[in-house]
Amino acid sequence: MWRSFFRYLTLHKVGAVLIETGLVVVCVLADTLNRPVAFSSTEYAQWFLRALFVALVFQVSLHLRDVYDFRDKPSTPEFLVRLGQALLLASAALTTGHYLFSNLVQVAPISSGARVLTLISVFLTTWHILLRMYFGIRSDRTKLLIVGTGDLAQTLAREILRRPELGIAICGFVDDKPHLVGVSLVNPKVIGLNADLKRIVAEMKINKLVVELQDRRGRLPIDDLLALKTRGTEIEEATSLYERLTGKIAIENLKPSWMIFNEGFEVSRWLIFQKQAVSVAVSCLLMLVFLPLLPVIALLIRLDSRGPIFHGQERVGQEGKIFRLWKFRSMYEGAERDTGPVWASADDARVTRVGKYLRRMRLDELPQLYNVLKGEMTLVGPRPERPHFVKQLSSMIPFYDIRHSVKPGVTGWAQINYQYGNSVQDAIEKLQYDLFYIKNMSGLLDLVILFNTAKTVLVRKGS
Repeated sequence: MWRSFFRYLTLHKVGAVLIETGLVVVCVLADTLNRPVAFSSTEYAQWFLRALFVALVFQVSLHLRDVYDFRDKPSTPEFLVRLGQALLLASAALTTGHYLFSNLVQVAPISSGARVLTLISVFLTTWHILLRMYFGIRSDRTKLLIVGTGDLAQTLAREILRRPELGIAICGFVDDKPHLVGVSLVNPKVIGLNADLKRIVAEMKINKLVVELQDRRGRLPIDDLLALKTRGTEIEEATSLYERLTGKIAIENLKPSWMIFNEGFEVSRWLIFQKQAVSVAVSCLLMLVFLPLLPVIALLIRLDSRGPIFHGQERVGQEGKIFRLWKFRSMYEGAERDTGPVWASADDARVTRVGKYLRRMRLDELPQLYNVLKGEMTLVGPRPERPHFVKQLSSMIPFYDIRHSVKPGVTGWAQINYQYGNSVQDAIEKLQYDLFYIKNMSGLLDLVILFNTAKTVLVRKGS
């Protein structure tokens, strides 16, 4: 199941988290050791656990504010603001917790707690700035050559250029079209033909090839690729690398054979049972937690506009079965009476005043927990679409029906990675994320999605 976690467990992120955890623990323990008080081994163990808890609070805050997005430069105002917000959030949470639960949350004695939090904040600020400076000046470890010049090859090049922390230098493209040689497609240009592959690899000391398979039967230099591979050159298919970098599966050149013979797309009965059992248990817990809020929401909807409190809508579920999905009503009654099914939009005029806040906080989705209890949905999975749009999208987008091979979810991989969608192009983007989820589905990936869903709600972003 770890392969589904690769997007978060890249080496640079693991290293950053481990070093930062060590910095925070050292800051807390240093203050403890400097005090002229004798501690028993049990008390030292308790302080060590408290130091780890402090580190966890800081790590969660840094993740909530996307500080681990290493694409930002250290001087970028947006990065500095997010970092400052994360440090203030962690400090405020620990200070508040110290006063409310002093036996459980204790950074240091009150006299030195502020000093310790300040020290941690200074260390983490310095560390993140230096880390980004290092990513900006270090030499790239991997020299990469892209075989092919199609849409996927160019999109992949852009993704790599956006991620300097990967340490990949794109040396250029090769293709079998002479008129493209010398043309700059993205930033690297086409530097030769397929027939020149071995020479280019030797002269430029290329150590990785990425091959775009786009109607290339009989056009790929198979013999040269095989010879290079046996001599130690790493070779990877563009679709696989794109999946690993972006967390989605490109459908431009996707072949059924790739899905059949590639790892993944294997959903065991035990995983299905586990997902449903956990979904039901968590849904029951969430319904108990939000139970006092439900009458308040119902009253606000009733006072704001005329119409029912709940809104039921037909959606397409697993294996194409139609079910009725329930939400708190967030639109005016009869919003689609004259128009029929219409794509929802971020600033939809059909949304009521109360509905805007319900959607912003995702509270309109709470009744879907009832769909989970009925077994029509799970907590995590592709979002169910309306039959009208499913019919339209299935005829336009290849592999669209694959998303109906699993139960739909209240939240999903596409929802935490892509903004609000209201077009066919948006549906294509979300399908690519849904295919990634189905291919790599696991309990660990579900935990990642649930954590990021909570982050999306707290920071009010996403789709």
